[in-house]
Amino acid sequence: MEIQSTSEDRTWKEKIVSLPRQIQTRSRAKVNDARVAVAALKPKVNALTLKATGNLRSNPTKWAGIAAGAGLGVGLLGRFLQHRAQNRRLPAIVIIEAAC
Repeated sequence: MEIQSTSEDRTWKEKIVSLPRQIQTRSRAKVNDARVAVAALKPKVNALTLKATGNLRSNPTKWAGIAAGAGLGVGLLGRFLQHRAQNRRLPAIVIIEAAC
């Protein structure tokens, strides 16, 4: 039979010995909470995936247009940034005059 003691009665060595057990029980509780959260999200994610897949199959032209527009936008942005980087010349000599 183990004698239960309060935290004031325990020595620092006993407290250190009990730390791994406390950490283990806390980590198990966190893992169980995470499993419950993931289990609750799975049906929602599956429903959203099915809805998106159905939307892609029912409106392929809409998604093709969105993809083409995004590609055109990214291409134009890249061209603009490349042109800006090439034409951004720094002066070779900078003359600063100061009058005292």
